[in-house]
Amino acid sequence: MQHLPNIDKSAFRRGEYVGYADGVWRITRRDQTAWVARHREGKHPAIVERTLADISGQLGIIQGS
Repeated sequence: MQHLPNIDKSAFRRGEYVGYADGVWRITRRDQTAWVARHREGKHPAIVERTLADISGQLGIIQGS
């Protein structure tokens, strides 16, 4: 995996990632074509993107606001 500054591999759940922007996001694979990021506290709508890099970009936009 390439270095993404706001996404880490989950230490507790295999195949999942953790994102950071205005709190913590749980990132899971929806299917072979998409990833889904959900804010742990439900502050933001879910993000659905094709790649983790795209999710990282969306998280960067949220963190900037």
